[in-house]
Parts: sequence; C-alpha cells; structure tokens
Amino acid sequence: MRTPLGRNKRWWLAGQLVVMVGVFAMGWYSGKQTAPGGNMAGEKTAKSSQSSAKPQSKPVVISEAQAKADLAQMFKAAKDRDDFDRIQDYIETLGADTIKAFLDDPDPAAQALRDQMNLGVFISRWAELNPNAALDWTLSHDLAHKDSVIRDVFNKWPMNDPASFAALNQVKGRLHDEIFRNLIDLYASQDPAGAFAVLSKEPLSQAYSSYPTVFKWWAEHDPAAAVAAALNLPPSGMRDSTLETIAGTWADSNPTAAKAWVDSLPAGPSKDKALAQVVMALSSANPSAIAFSLADYNIPPGAARDEMIGVIALDFAAKDPAGALAWAAGKLTGKDFETASVVALRQIDDVDPATAAAYLAKIPDPAVIDRALPMILSNWGRQDPQAALAWAQALPADNATERNSAISSVMSTWTPFDPAAAGNYVLQNLTADPSFVTLATQVATSWSNVDPQGAFNWALSLPTGGGARINSITTALGALADVDPQAAWQDAQKLTGNNATRAEASVISAWANQQPGQAAVALQNLPPGSNLDTATANVAKSWLTQDPNAASQWIDTLPQGSARDGAVTQIIATVGKNDPAAAFNWAVSIGNETTRDAQVVKLATQWSKQNPAAAASAIQNALGNLSGLTADQQASLQKLAAKAPVP
Repeated sequence: MRTPLGRNKRWWLAGQLVVMVGVFAMGWYSGKQTAPGGNMAGEKTAKSSQSSAKPQSKPVVISEAQAKADLAQMFKAAKDRDDFDRIQDYIETLGADTIKAFLDDPDPAAQALRDQMNLGVFISRWAELNPNAALDWTLSHDLAHKDSVIRDVFNKWPMNDPASFAALNQVKGRLHDEIFRNLIDLYASQDPAGAFAVLSKEPLSQAYSSYPTVFKWWAEHDPAAAVAAALNLPPSGMRDSTLETIAGTWADSNPTAAKAWVDSLPAGPSKDKALAQVVMALSSANPSAIAFSLADYNIPPGAARDEMIGVIALDFAAKDPAGALAWAAGKLTGKDFETASVVALRQIDDVDPATAAAYLAKIPDPAVIDRALPMILSNWGRQDPQAALAWAQALPADNATERNSAISSVMSTWTPFDPAAAGNYVLQNLTADPSFVTLATQVATSWSNVDPQGAFNWALSLPTGGGARINSITTALGALADVDPQAAWQDAQKLTGNNATRAEASVISAWANQQPGQAAVALQNLPPGSNLDTATANVAKSWLTQDPNAASQWIDTLPQGSARDGAVTQIIATVGKNDPAAAFNWAVSIGNETTRDAQVVKLATQWSKQNPAAAASAIQNALGNLSGLTADQQASLQKLAAKAPVP
C-alpha cells in the first residue's frame, strides 16, 4: 500500500471499502450480542449471514409442533459446539410459516428454546426467505438486542434489491444511517449504477459519505459512465472528491485514458486533485520518470501536491533510495523537498536505519532533520541501540539541542524494553555527557515501572552532583513505596545527608497513599525544611481523602510552623466549599501571616454568601488577632463584619 507520511487517500479509501464490505458480508450482527440464555450458536450466525454468499436452504415442510419437539430433543443431547452447529443447520431448513409460528408461540417451552439458540438465528433464517415479514415482526416486538436483530435482517437482504432501502425507512436514527451505508456499499459492489440511482433520491446529508464508495466501484466497472454521472452532480466539495476518486480508480487500470479525461476538465482545484491521483497511479510503474517530469503536470502547492510528492518519493525510494534523495535534493525546494526527503528516508529506515542516518547526516535542512531524526533513531534504537547511541553521540557538540534530542530518542526506545542494559550503558558511557541527568531519569523511570528495587540499586551507583543520582533514587523509592512502603523506607534509611531527607520524604509521600497513619509517624524522622513541608502536605492530602476526622485530629496536634500551615491548607482545600465555617476557623490558625490573611479573606467572603450573619460574627472575633492585614484586606473584612446583626 502506498502511504505517504502514513496514508494515501485513494488507497486508504479502497482499504476501508474492503473492510466495510467484509464486515457486512461476514455478518455485522455477530451473534455475540445474544438474548438471555443464548450464546453457543452466535459465531455460526455470522458464518451464514449474507444470503448472496450462501445458497438458501430449501425449506422443509414441517409443523411448528414438530420443530419444537425436534429442537427440544437436540438441545437436550447437545454437548459441544458441533452439536449447536447442527441445531443451527436444522433451523436453516425450516420454512417461513414454521419460523413465524415458532416465534409467536407463547408457550414457555418455546421461549426457552428460542433463548437457548439465540433469537437472531431464527429471525435470520426467516429473513432469508421473507425479509420484509421478518423485519415487520422484529419492529413490532420488544426484543433484547433489537438493533442487532434488525441489522441481521438487512444483512440477509439480497444486496442489489432496491426494496431493502424502502423497508429501511421504517428504521430511524443512527441505526438507519449505519445500515443505509452498508447496504449502499454492498449494492455498489454489484451494481454501482443502481446504487447511484438509489443514492440520488436521498437527501445530500444522507448520501454524502457514500458517494466516493459508489463511484469507486463504478469507475472500476464503467469509468465513462461514472464520469458522466459525476459531472452532473452540483458543484461542491463532494463532487470534487468524487472526481478525485474516479481519477484514481480509473488510472489504476488505464492511466492514459484517465489522464486524457482529467485534461479535459476545466482548470481548478478539482482538476488538480484528480490529476494528482493520475500522477500517483503512473508513478507506481515508473516513479523516476514521473519524478523528473513532475513540472509537466503543473499541480499547484496544496494538499493534493503534498500527497502526490509523498507517493512519488515512496515509490521512487522503494526502487532506488539514493536516487530518490538525489532527485529531492536536485529538483525540489521548500515543502516539496521536505516531504520527499522525509518519505524517502522513512522508506530506507524501514530496511536499514543506519543507512538512513548516514543519508540524513548529509541533509542540512532543519525541517527534514526535525521530522526524520527521531523516526530513524527510534527504529535504530529498537534494532541496535548501542550503535544508534554511538552515532548520536558523535553528532556535532555545537548543536546541543539536536544532539541531545537524538540521544533521548534512542534511549526512549531502549529503556522501556531493557532498562538494565540501557542503565548500564548510561553509567559506562554517558556520565560526562551534558544530557546525563535527563538520561538517568529516563532510565530510572522506566526501570522503576518493572523493578523499582533494581532501579534503586542502580541509582546508588550513579555519581553524586548534578542531580542525576538523587533524582533517580527518589524516582525508584517512590515507585517501590507504592508496592512495598516498608522496604522503601528501609532503603531510604541507608542514605546519608540531604539526599537521605529528600528520599525519605519521597517515600513518605507515596506511603501516605496506602497507610497515611504510618506515614505520619515516619514524618517525625524528618528535620524541619522544605522536604518535611512537602511530605506533611502530601500525607494530609491523602489522609483527608481516606479518613478526614482522623486526619484533622492529627493536623491539630502538629506544632506551629510551615509544615502545619501546609497541612491546614490541605484541609481548607478539602472542606472550603462545603463547610466554609470550619475552613475559616482552620485558616485563622495558620502561622504564616501572609498565607493566613489571604485564606481568611477568601473564606470569609465565601462564607458570607452562605450565612452572612454567622460569618460577620466570626470575622469580628478574629479581626483583633489578625496582624499584618493589608489595607485592602482590612477593608474587605470590615465590610463583611458590618453584616452582623444588631444586638
């Protein structure tokens, strides 16, 4: 499949059509959506779902009573899937009258048999014989998975029967639109002119999405007729898309005739798009000739030209990668050069990323480098990460951004799959590299996802200074604490100095998610400072979500200081909206004047909206103890306090 930069519209459309037809023909009612009690036969329902793919079984003249007796005996003896397949084969021989009588039978025994097999199997058989009657019955009954049964009825309709569209008018909403598209797609694969006739009678909003599919099939069967019909469509984006579809499909079988037709179209965007499709079809046979004669087609810049350049480059590079790159460098400029170069490099990269990297090193264009470098190195990193890293490290040091990005691209591919090997490489080869801190963190993060203890042991071996060691240690310990907080705490105790405090705080923060009470006890080991403040706030936040009463009692015992202030702030964030009175009382107890006064004003304003009298009284009591208020804060609180009722 030709897919410039991941996708070619014409070929993608053809692929989607195959998928749609395949899904419909295999039975888009899969049988896995079953009525209660019915499941065993579901997959076989799909096997026989399209009436045109399987001859109808000749109806057996048998009464409903006999069918009930036969089915009851068969279900009683059924032990495996083959037995249920035989039951379905039996149902597929019954006549329409027998099926209807069986479905209408109020006897609980009949209901049980219908549920055992799956109601859709019976209706599916009926739809093979008389789809209109099967649909009428389905629409008039309250059924489980009714939409799936309706799909199954239409799935049995002969695909080139216009009557199915008339019957579909009884179905509404999204289900109608879904079935309509599938019916049209199937109809078009057999009789595109007939499908177009049906489509032409529908509102444009209903028909719009199906026109490309219909004309794709029509162009395969009779391109001249498809062209005549398309040119009679009213000018619109849909008409342009249709012409483009015809051009691409026709060009696959007869590019000379297709080009002659496109040349006859009036100048404009629709002609440019159609011509681009013809050029793409021509390039598959002789891409180099098309590439070097590109100027003859005079397609202006835009989406159609971008797609065309990408297809030509892809075809060219598949046969002659060096030639494709030489063509891009010698004949193209700007966006054309960028598109062609990146596509060609991608084609080379799929086979030999080392060679693609060597080619890229000779291209000075920053846009090409930005797009191609991560792609090449990620692929190379999967195949031979050490070789890819060696190449990336050898990039000029004066372009640190490009060099660091290249190394990171390889590592981001390597570390998720083998973090130990990646970590050892970093330790042995990159400790002096400017990107060392970033790379070490990448390794620690990926390693910690699969083996946090191993990541911690590796992090201990990193050199001190610069942050790589402590960043990796805290990352590993945080991940270990999520699964085994006691082990993480013991590891943290092995450390010394400021790194120990930071690591312990990391463990406590993760520990709090599981056992906030124990994490709170561990906080006593931390000295005052930012690490204690952060860990205390994290414990408070986690504990408040699990047991707000216990958390509040603990916070109330904390000594005055920045750690307690942070914990109180967490309480305010938790209860402030629902209980501003309690939040206000907590805010008054904050030790830091700046933080306290800001919180008090905020909560007082909020509380006053809910209960102005209570808020005013609390504000009056608090005003005398609030030092450090700004003039604006003082004025705001006094204004709120004035709402207190007169004694």
